[in-house]
Amino acid sequence: MHSTNNRQVKIPGPRDHHDVAAHCKKFGIGPAEERKLLKLLGHHAPPHEIAANAPPKMPRFR
Repeated sequence: MHSTNNRQVKIPGPRDHHDVAAHCKKFGIGPAEERKLLKLLGHHAPPHEIAANAPPKMPRFR
């Protein structure tokens, strides 16, 4: 029986990239931070990179 190394298996098809500007509008990120993200990541980026580079969310107190 032949085993397959999972690290070499690639999922075909387009990558899941999201619009950085739309993400900033959705999560209320200001224009200055939006410009920084656009300069760093470009107009389209994977969601995990956007979340990792976005500023921390403000705490919501009751």
